[in-house]
Formats: sequence, C-alpha cells, structure tokens
Amino acid sequence: MIDDLFNSQEEDEEEDFSHLIPACEEAMTDGKMDSLRFSEEEYEFLLNNFIMEGNDNMVNELARLAYIQHPYSADLVIRYADVLIVRRETEKAKEILQNLLERTSDNGDIYFLIGRACLKSGEHEEARENINKAVALLPDEASEMFHTAAQDYIDLAEFERALDYLIDAEAADSSDTELYNDVAFCYERLNRFEESLVYYEKYLDQDPFNDNVWFNVGTIHARELRFDKSLEAFDYAIALNPENSSVLYNKAIVYVNTENFQKGIDTFTEFLKFEPDNIFAIVGIAEALLAMDNLPEAARYYQEALTLEKGNQEANSGLALISMLNHDHYSALVYLRRVIGSESVDYNFLSGQLLIEFKRTLLPEFLVYYLVALYYTHSMDSFVANLEVLLTMDELWLKKLYELVPKLKKDIAITKKISKLREK
Repeated sequence: MIDDLFNSQEEDEEEDFSHLIPACEEAMTDGKMDSLRFSEEEYEFLLNNFIMEGNDNMVNELARLAYIQHPYSADLVIRYADVLIVRRETEKAKEILQNLLERTSDNGDIYFLIGRACLKSGEHEEARENINKAVALLPDEASEMFHTAAQDYIDLAEFERALDYLIDAEAADSSDTELYNDVAFCYERLNRFEESLVYYEKYLDQDPFNDNVWFNVGTIHARELRFDKSLEAFDYAIALNPENSSVLYNKAIVYVNTENFQKGIDTFTEFLKFEPDNIFAIVGIAEALLAMDNLPEAARYYQEALTLEKGNQEANSGLALISMLNHDHYSALVYLRRVIGSESVDYNFLSGQLLIEFKRTLLPEFLVYYLVALYYTHSMDSFVANLEVLLTMDELWLKKLYELVPKLKKDIAITKKISKLREK
C-alpha cells in the first residue's frame, strides 16, 4: 500500500513529493514529458497520485518513463507492464515480464501479470497456468487475483470463463460481497437466472441496502414472469433510492405488461422527471393510453416522440394505427410510408387494421402494406390469397411490393405462385 511505501526506517514522517505534481502536469501540457527525471521513490509517489486521480494518460507516460529510466527496478517494470496490458499491448508486456523473470523468478506479481496478458490475448490455458503459479507464490492474495482475472473476462464478455475464476475466488475467500455480485451478473448474462438469484440474495444478506442489486433481482423476476416478486424488489430499490430511474422504467414496463396501464403511465411520468426526453418512456405512455382506448392522448405522446426522433418506428406505427381507426387514411399513409418494409416493425400491431382500411378505402397501397405485414408475420396462406387480389390491379403495385420486400424476388416458391396466378 502507498502508506507503507514511503515510511522512513528511522522516522514515521512520510516523505512529501507533492511539489512534483505540478511539474508533471506542466510537462504534459507542454509536450515535454521526456525531459522529466525522477527517482524510483518519486515515480512510485507520482504513479499512485495520478492513479488515484484517474488520469490515465499521465499514468501511461510516467510508467513508460519510469521503465526507461529504471529498467532494473522490478516494481517499476511491473507497473509499466500493467499499463501495457490495460492498453492491450500484451506481446510487449509479456516480453518485458519474461525478461524480468530471468532476474526474479519467485515474484508472484510477475506471473499474475503474464497470466492477465495471456488472458487478454486469448491464450486461456497459459493464462490459467501463470495465474495458478502466482497464487502458489502469494496464497493470501488468491481471491483478489482470481477476482481480477474474472473481471478481465467479464470485460471481454467471456462469462463462462469468468465464472471459473469467480468460483475459485469464492473458495479462497467467501466474505467478499462484491464477488457475489459478479457471480450473479455472469449467471444473469448466461440466462441462468435461478443461479443468478442465489448470488444476488447472498449479496443482499450481507448488504440489503444496495438499490442496484434489488433492481437486478426485480429484473430477473420480471423476465421469469414473476411480476409480483418483481414489483416487490423494485419497491425496495425505490425506497432505498427514489432517484434510480432504471428501476422506475422497468417497474413501469412491468405494470404495462400486466395491463395495469394507469400505474404504468404514472410510473413512466415519474421516470420522466429524471430523464425528460427519454423517447422509450414517452412511447411507453402512448402505448398504455392506446391500450386504454384514449386515442387523442396516445396520439399526443406519439407526436411528442416524433419531435425527438422523426423516424421512430413505434411512434409512426402508433400514429398510423390511430389515423386508420379515425378513418383518416391520408395521415395513415404518411406514417406508414416511413416504416413499412423494415423487418423490425411490429407488423402484428398493424396487420388487422391494414386489411380493414383496404376494404374501407379500396386503395391498393393499403393492400400492398397488408401483404408486407403478412409476409413478415409468416402468414403465407393469407399472403398468397391477397397476392392474387393484388395481381388483378396495376403492375405498379406488384413492383411496389418488390421494392418493400426485395427478398421476394429470390423466393422461388412465391415467384412460382405468381406465375401460376397470372396463368389463371
């Protein structure tokens, strides 16, 4: 620890190198870092200071200079190698550390950093071998080392590999609360929700006042359709931190999904106090109002969403539906033209009303859009039946259908069907 590094053997007073900090900052600003010269102790002080400040650029430069000026200092070489690993310069880090091993073969920190470098470059067996050597040399630091390696894998989204190290870390020290959180997180990302809950609950046994963990618990219950338990967990989280907007958002979603539309609207409204331009919440309110048959208010919120994002699919689809329900087919076509053809549109939302609007207006454009909806909802019997109707109209509309669904031209079954229908 830094408190131990600078204690004099003769006296308790810590040597103060704080006057060097402005010199470093000035050199960085002026592009004159290479002109700096410091002792090993001074570099240790400065590195610790700028690490605490979170000044990564300064740490990188000081670690490089320290390595150049003090190549025989194991501590400074290790510091530089650590910086290289963070910057993903893993081959250079391994080369430096292997050279250091020739002089210091019993240093666990060296093996650990070699292991982390191998881990980040995808050499998983070599990583495990070197980390195990480090643990053998520094058994008191086993849990911390395993945990750090696991966090490296989490950063790489390698959650299975992260779990291997996390389980080892837990075996070495089962009292680390944050360890439980990371284990739960990995299980959650792997969709192993019940195992994830076990570890989130272990965390809450140690620290029941963490609103983010209660949020995670509520989210898992919601995914598993245990909505009562989900809302209970979200309520705990909000009681601990009323300004946790993520909790409010997910709670609103649960209310809407369970058809508690007014509660969903109220919760989204509370959420918008913290994130006033969140388009997802605005659309969520609009969809809840639409489900309650409050078309004017739903349209107002959908329009608000469009002021933030003109191409928003949900808002355009919602306004298209409302326009069709109001028999305003001109407005409906404006909104439909913005979204029809995109595979990500919720065509089930629009499909039924598109058919009704075609039958009401006899406008071929609605039939084309209805066919697009049928194609993307895999309703092929209805698609073929309505395609026959389209073929009785101007060839222009078949061309429009091909423009909206280009893959139709490569669909052999459909092209054969069109040929047969034309022969009738």
